[in-house]
Amino acid sequence: MARLGLWLCLLLSFLAWGQDVATQEKRVRALEAEAARARVLDQKAQEQIQRLNRELARLSQRVQNLLLEKARLEEEIRRLEGERQALRREIAQLKEAVRETEARIAKLEGNLAALKERLKALMRSLYRERAGRYLPLLRAQSFTDLAVRARWVGYISRQDTELVRLFQATLKALKEERERLALLLQDLTAKEAALAKNQRKLESQRQGLEATLKNLRQEEEGKKALLRDALTERQRLQRALAELQAKVLEERRRLLALKEAERRRQEEARRRQQAQGQPTVVVPPPSLPATVGRLSFPVPGGRVLVPYGQEGPFQVLQGPSPGSLVQAAAEGYVAGILYLPNLGYTVMLAHTETLSTVYTNLQEPLVQEGERVRQGQVLGYTGGGLLIPPDELEFRVAVRVGEETRFVDPSAYY
Repeated sequence: MARLGLWLCLLLSFLAWGQDVATQEKRVRALEAEAARARVLDQKAQEQIQRLNRELARLSQRVQNLLLEKARLEEEIRRLEGERQALRREIAQLKEAVRETEARIAKLEGNLAALKERLKALMRSLYRERAGRYLPLLRAQSFTDLAVRARWVGYISRQDTELVRLFQATLKALKEERERLALLLQDLTAKEAALAKNQRKLESQRQGLEATLKNLRQEEEGKKALLRDALTERQRLQRALAELQAKVLEERRRLLALKEAERRRQEEARRRQQAQGQPTVVVPPPSLPATVGRLSFPVPGGRVLVPYGQEGPFQVLQGPSPGSLVQAAAEGYVAGILYLPNLGYTVMLAHTETLSTVYTNLQEPLVQEGERVRQGQVLGYTGGGLLIPPDELEFRVAVRVGEETRFVDPSAYY
């Protein structure tokens, strides 16, 4: 029994070392997975930053184009305003010319009316005094005076008639000038109205551009805020990634140190065995004791997820669901129970002095140290560790040959 107790102590220490290596490997894998996720997030953040930069560039170009268009419209509006002012000055001058022409026409019409009344009065006087129209002539003192008086009366009549004709011609010309000025005024007024309409249209376009520019600037500010947030988030991700990479390197160094220590330990064990003339490997695994028979599969309804040796000196068995039932692979007794937070509970069963089985990632066991168990008895349920999925079990088979204890492939014993 003392020899069995020593063997169990060695097995527990070896198991503890194996758990340390496995824990370290899982920690490294977990950190590497977290670093990979951080790199994916960093890549997405970079893509978002690039997309925002492209959108900001497009918005900036649109703003520049709209500013150029606005400047062109404002220049066109100023040009139209200048033309309208010039037209308004011409219209004012034409209106003044029309008023002056109207005044001249009114004056001429008044003078013409007065002259016509004067001629009418003269004609009435001549008709009334038809018989005595020569009386002014008869009053002449001499023939010469008579000739002068007759010539003067004829001259006055001719002068009045010529004046009437002159007034009529001038009045006609003024009326024609008034009509011309009215048509020109009408044309200039229509042009000024068309310019005003075009100017209002351009003003409306400018207001639309200003509204669009306001919206684009608001959108640009929003994109800039998103870009600042994305840059801040990426800086945070890069810091976190740098920290994770540093942790990964540190944990890898620790893993290498553990593996190097185990390599040296194994090398030292091989040297001791070679010095004692003992074998260093067990290939193939030794047969099970006749009292044990074949081992039962520890996880009913489960399967081998990771073969022996791929991740370490154990099999990874996957149960049908989280918290799967774990049973004793053979009859024996509970030689030890070990708890590590990252790996959960580990239960070791001793079946003979040369054969043991180890079950890792259990919740609180349903057996106690020293308890006798039968094959198929429930030891507990999976899901006790932090680094191992809740539906998985790490299963080890330990055999002892001579003074050396080794873990072997459990598949040889099912």
